[in-house]
Amino acid sequence: MASFLLLLHILPPQPSRKQTQKISPAQAMDHLVVFHKSCRSLEEHLENQKGHRQPYLLASGTHKQAISTYYIVMDKKLIPCLGTTSLAALDELFKVHFVFSVSYDNALSNMYTFLQTTVYGIDVETTKESPKVKELRAKFMNSS
Repeated sequence: MASFLLLLHILPPQPSRKQTQKISPAQAMDHLVVFHKSCRSLEEHLENQKGHRQPYLLASGTHKQAISTYYIVMDKKLIPCLGTTSLAALDELFKVHFVFSVSYDNALSNMYTFLQTTVYGIDVETTKESPKVKELRAKFMNSS
């Protein structure tokens, strides 16, 4: 998970016309993953969900360093992740966007675009990338 937080810091969210204020990479992380104490009701979390229109990860465990289960939350529904690691859960979250044809959250667009073009190699020639994404992808591809 730390690697994705670092990626959010390297590729911060770009303000859009809809956004009145710029959000920080730490705030963007809240759009990616939400921690949920395993002793609390999952249904209660879904009922109280506000502000998340795009799919995100719900990490459930006794504390943030001991996550036992990951879920993808989409349209107030839980999709259990098959993977038990944060990397596997984030991989599944990325793929949900393609399976259900869902656009990226504005706060996470740079990160997802980098993953799409650099890691997965999907639509590299046709995807519009921000200058930061282009620069990081060029550095990443030239260093190998």
